[in-house]
Parts: sequence; structure tokens; C-alpha cells
Amino acid sequence: MRILFIGGTKRGYSAIRTLIEQEAKVVGVISLRQDEHEEERYELPIKELAQRFEIPCYETKWMNEQNYVELISNKLQPDIAFVVGCRILIPKEIYQIPLQGTLAIHDSLLPQYRGFAPLNWAILNGENYTGVTLFYLNELMDGGDIVAQKRININSNDTAPMVYEQICQATVDIILETYLSFYHQQVTRIKQNYAQGSFTCSRTPQDGLINWSQSTITVYNQIRALTYPYPGAFTFYKGKKLNIWRAKLLDNHQDYVGRIPGRVVCVSKSNGYVDVLTGDGIIRIFEVQFEAEEKTSAANIIKSVRTTLGLQVVDLLERIKSLEQQVVFLTEEIKNQKYAK
Repeated sequence: MRILFIGGTKRGYSAIRTLIEQEAKVVGVISLRQDEHEEERYELPIKELAQRFEIPCYETKWMNEQNYVELISNKLQPDIAFVVGCRILIPKEIYQIPLQGTLAIHDSLLPQYRGFAPLNWAILNGENYTGVTLFYLNELMDGGDIVAQKRININSNDTAPMVYEQICQATVDIILETYLSFYHQQVTRIKQNYAQGSFTCSRTPQDGLINWSQSTITVYNQIRALTYPYPGAFTFYKGKKLNIWRAKLLDNHQDYVGRIPGRVVCVSKSNGYVDVLTGDGIIRIFEVQFEAEEKTSAANIIKSVRTTLGLQVVDLLERIKSLEQQVVFLTEEIKNQKYAK
């Protein structure tokens, strides 16, 4: 069985490595470049792995740099394709080429959480489980026939990267099991009802802004769903963006009937944390980071109970003033360049 691999990221690398270790006949690799903000990258490890086993490897972002339809049809000629760690839509003229279809991994138990960032959305929504689904690509978003699924529990203290590690392992297990099922011609397909299930929209780093007026559990879920290496949940302190990487729910806390969401009510220099009021309770913050600075304990940055986190009116005025100064500077630069010519 001739296999084409399309994808990237850590779990994509783990999946193709497992197939090669099982002596599967991988005839080609199309490595998809990751987003620019990602620090943990796997383009090079995937390329080196393919080269070591003399597998043709092509690197792309959108699959439009060359004629991949002709390449796959005439040169690689796969019987089946596996798509793992993919953030783009695979064109129909490509996923229909393999005789036995193209199968993709999705980080949820379909038909639930079709769409973007399902792992992060599951934690944001306070779900106590998620999963991994291997399904056939078709013209519908995450709507093809299901081949295999694995459920993954989410504990209340789990962060997105912790759950992602389980997703990586479940992905490898599913890919290997499915490969063996195809090898023995024992594959089953479960048709999805596209009228059922749910969808998620795309996320941007700006969506991590914390609204301190929301419930404590909502703020806590946001922090653990977006913690490093994801872009992070963030607030503003003294007009500067402050990422919050680690926080904790308090079992017992004082009841504040005089409440200003975002106001710091406790600073523990010895333990490095600060307690912050939310819409209905208190959350304890441990690890924070200003942009372009090192991570540090919250108490190293926030030192007063008169502090209110969040973008304040005075901060907005300062930022507007700064932008005005930048506009004046750029205007002068343009004039100088014009006169120089």
C-alpha cells in the first residue's frame, strides 16, 4: 500500500515516523509550514526524516507553489493519504487522487467541535473530555465518514499543552491501527449526519484578552486553554500587555461585596502570587510575562493592592498619545525622503 503523508507539527512528525518504523511504504511527504508565531517547529525534522529514508519531500504553505495534482497523480501515485497537523483546506482535486481515499485527523470527537482550534475551545468551554477522530476528507468541513476515534479526558488542572501531549499519542495510535486495518482490509466507515454536531470559529492571538468581569472559572479556563506555547491569555498593566501563563482556582476565599473586577486584593512576595477579583470570585495568578521580557512570578511585577488589571482609560489616552507621536514622526520622515529625492 503506497502512502502519501501531508501535514506537519509535532504529531505529524510522530505519525510519519511511526509509519516508517512499521516499514510502511511512504512514497511521498508534503510538509506544511507552520504559522510564523510558533516557536516549536517540525519542518526540518520532517525533512531530515524523509531524506534519511530517501522519501521525496516537498515543503509548502498553501499547496499552490507547484502543480501538486500532477505531482501526486503521475509521480507519487499513492493508494491512500494521511493528513496530520494540517491547518489548511486540502483541495478536492488532491484528496480524491488516492484510490482508497484521504484520511485526516481532527482534535475532537466528531461530529462535535468541527472547525478551528477544537482543543482550545474544549478547554475554554470547560469540557471534561475531548478526543481524536480519523475521518475521510470530502467537500464538507470535517464532515466525512469516520474511521476511528479515541476519547481523552480533560481534568480541571489540565492545560492545553498537557492535553495536546495526549492528543499526539492518540493520533499516533489511531494512524498505526488504521494502517494495519487497511493492510488487513478490515476498515469500517461510519457516516456522519452533518445536521448534527457543533462548530468552532477561528481564533487569533487578540482573542486572548481577559475580561475580568466574567466568572472566575471562565477566566481560569481561558488562561489554561491558551498557555504557552499557545499565544496566551493577557491583560494590561501600566499600559503594557501582560501575558498570564499560570493561575489557580481557590477552594476557599473571602467574599467581596465591594468588588472591582481586575483589582488586586493580595500580593504574596514570598510565594510569588497575586490574587485578583473576577466577576464572581478571586483567581490566583502565579506566572506572567511582559512582551519581549522573561517570564517571572506575578508578585515580581504586580506589587500593590491598589492595582487594577485591564486596559484603563488612562492607558488608552497614553496609547493614543504615543500613536499620535508616531504619526508625526513618520510624516516628517516621509517629507524628508521626498525632499531628499
